[in-house]
Amino acid sequence: MQFKKHKASKAFEHLIAYFWTVKSSEYDLDNPSYKFVPDAYVDWVFHLESPWQCDFPDVENQSKTGQFHVFGQIKKHINLTLPDGDLNVFAIKFHPWVAKQIWNVDMHHLTNGCLNLTDLDLPEMHVLQERIYLANTIEERIKIIETYLLPYANFSDTKSLKHTFSSLTVEANQLKTLNLGIGLRRLEQRFKNEIGISPKLFLRTCRINAVIEKMKENTNQSLTQLALEYNYFDQSHFIKDFKQFTGCNPSQFLKSINPDGDILNLRVKL
Repeated sequence: MQFKKHKASKAFEHLIAYFWTVKSSEYDLDNPSYKFVPDAYVDWVFHLESPWQCDFPDVENQSKTGQFHVFGQIKKHINLTLPDGDLNVFAIKFHPWVAKQIWNVDMHHLTNGCLNLTDLDLPEMHVLQERIYLANTIEERIKIIETYLLPYANFSDTKSLKHTFSSLTVEANQLKTLNLGIGLRRLEQRFKNEIGISPKLFLRTCRINAVIEKMKENTNQSLTQLALEYNYFDQSHFIKDFKQFTGCNPSQFLKSINPDGDILNLRVKL
């Protein structure tokens, strides 16, 4: 399994966190499953070979996994079963506050699922996806996507939810706000429409990913230290939260990390 990140051009860094690719021609046939842990971003995925199978909490959404699709926010880990053949994925990881601006879709419709953008009858989407499929190199695919995004190159995020995050925090599992100038009910509605989940769940997702990165850097740090550093009420609350997002406890997680990348980031131990 080979996972690689590719930088977006500077003109598109405010829209795209990075491009990513996954390739695999050989894998353990007795154990072809991985976990995908929520990371709070939005991924537009192009399968250039056989697509994987997503095990979403909502069984109906499993049938929506196709050749090209957009992942919305997920509330807990999902399992991905790799195809019986080559895996070749090209994808774009969007910042969470820009996807609605680009596709003009209420993001809660994508929560805990994925959507083929051609279902929205967006202009030139069929042509765009075909061009991505036929391109010969990663560089060509990146150029095609950035050309498609040119109308949004001047998108200003000053009024987006990006600038709301710094005024929010979760303490003892409660959402705290600091001088937002917006009512909590209105804030909840904006998060639902523009990102797809509540502000509390979004911040919890960001926090658990910060914890994961810290654990990768220092595998010997105590759980008590992590709980205190990231404002968990206590160690038991931290472990409960961790298991909800990843499907395993912290020690199991460290043993399961896929060293080849952070998209298919956990090898499932069956």
